[in-house]
Amino acid sequence: MNAEMSAITVSRLCKNFGRKQVLKGLDFSVPLNTIAGFLGPNGAGKTTTMRMLLGLIPGIDGEITMLSHTMPGGRTIALEEIGAVVENPAFIESMSAYENLYWFGSLYKPLTDQRIFEVIEMVGLKDAARQRFGTFSTGMKQRLGVAFGILHRPKLLILDEPTSGMDPAGRVHMREILTRIHDEEKTSIFLSSHLLDEVQRLCNYVVIIDNGRCVKQGYVSELLSGHSERWEIRVVDEDAAKTRELLAAMHEAVIDINQGPRGLVVSLQTGKSAEVNSGLIKAGVRVVALIPLEASLEETFIKLTGNGVSVGGGA
Repeated sequence: MNAEMSAITVSRLCKNFGRKQVLKGLDFSVPLNTIAGFLGPNGAGKTTTMRMLLGLIPGIDGEITMLSHTMPGGRTIALEEIGAVVENPAFIESMSAYENLYWFGSLYKPLTDQRIFEVIEMVGLKDAARQRFGTFSTGMKQRLGVAFGILHRPKLLILDEPTSGMDPAGRVHMREILTRIHDEEKTSIFLSSHLLDEVQRLCNYVVIIDNGRCVKQGYVSELLSGHSERWEIRVVDEDAAKTRELLAAMHEAVIDINQGPRGLVVSLQTGKSAEVNSGLIKAGVRVVALIPLEASLEETFIKLTGNGVSVGGGA
């Protein structure tokens, strides 16, 4: 991908901590105008990569380009166009949301009250603008961090685990906020997360790394399309054993068969669902329902990394 068309381009990036090599020639690109998820098992190198992007870890062995600016030479110019929250937001607890944004934001560039209240409203903290930061919940603190990240209208927003510690309702709210920022502010977003279902709902692009290398990148819709479809087949109880035998014999159409909570979950060659359904009915199976199942980013992640336990934290 051309660096001029990318929000982020990383090439041959390496990083050692003592004898431990964390990044091993990492390569990936994130297109402009996307919401991109950054995934990997614990210790894969996500946090190290994000900190290197922002110059928080000195020394670059490899190449990093952000918004057409090459690091480290173009770091100062690039950071003027980038917002970031890579740790838990740290503001002054005795000061209000408005006061924190005004105080810290003005250290960088002059700010107007209009812009401060605009971002406070955008992240859903309008009613808490004058409330002390020390009284905020975890979700409110994360949202104020995002507000600070977009104060100066960045072209790129980098977030490390933006929904960390939030309950389900808070995660939904954050997802709505980030979508709004992307749509209304025209901001490219690059975020790490260990919540694969959240990434699938929010992001249209994904970068998956494992053991210091990129194992897959691309638009989510393309990664999940593939050459197979997943369906849940529900039949009457008496026909369950017969159905499994018939499906096992359909070698040209059926890839895999698993027991689901209410029926058999099968992977089929693309476009073969009608043929399978017809074959079962002709054999006398009483099919109650044939339900298409959405492909899962989690399944793709597990296949690529062999890791089904956790994708958060680590290096």
